[in-house]
Amino acid sequence: MGVAVGDFLHTGFPGLAIPIFSDDYTPLFRNDGKWTFEDIGYQSGIGLPSLPWVKWGDAFVDLDNDGWLDLITVTGHVYPQVDTLPSGSSPGYRGPKLLQMNQHDGTFCDASDAAGSALQLRQVSRGLAVGDLFNDGNMDIVVENLEGKPMILRNRGIAGQHWVSFELAGTKSNRLAIGSQLKIIAGGITQTKEIHSGGSYLSQNDLRVHFGLGTPTRVDKLEVRWPSGAVDVIKDLMADQFYGVLEGKGLVSLDQVRPQR
Repeated sequence: MGVAVGDFLHTGFPGLAIPIFSDDYTPLFRNDGKWTFEDIGYQSGIGLPSLPWVKWGDAFVDLDNDGWLDLITVTGHVYPQVDTLPSGSSPGYRGPKLLQMNQHDGTFCDASDAAGSALQLRQVSRGLAVGDLFNDGNMDIVVENLEGKPMILRNRGIAGQHWVSFELAGTKSNRLAIGSQLKIIAGGITQTKEIHSGGSYLSQNDLRVHFGLGTPTRVDKLEVRWPSGAVDVIKDLMADQFYGVLEGKGLVSLDQVRPQR
């Protein structure tokens, strides 16, 4: 259905969240860096809220720009006939969106009820993609529904939280920089991300790489490891900016990394 991949623990090694069928929880696999994974779905706090629902598209994304990845998942049953079952035996054909906010200690807080009525609107959802749709430094959410129109969830953000965004283009590597690994250091915290093609179920996330920073207003260091094996290092960047990075050239204008019409 979809696999969310992200370094939600700041270990430098991405973990996995795998949405599955109803009456089973979403497993959250912690990566120990040696290709050994431990399921912390229940102890992390995401397991129990996910239990009743058929889970589909999901993503790790920093929605509050605090520098820690949150988890959002869309739901919806496969069979419309579940609505005819006796009350209480099934949650129904349509489901809500599940939002778990990272608490910086390996656990997540279920914020589904606190993040606005749009998340509680019951729909038969399938795809989910994330990206900064409005170029305001806040990551937004697009939901593809089996019935009716797609939904765009605009993130209004939190005042005082900073961010930085990078748009990459390869020269020796592929033009879209798929497979590139980015590491930033800001405020004493190291964050890592990798550019992936696709996203969750039938979805494509924004290929720009967004980092929430919390209160720091500068990035001390950016390191980009390209699929070709080349490494670019850039230091001392202002926060709250969109940057273009061209393989072998470092910082360039955004026009130089975007496809020419």
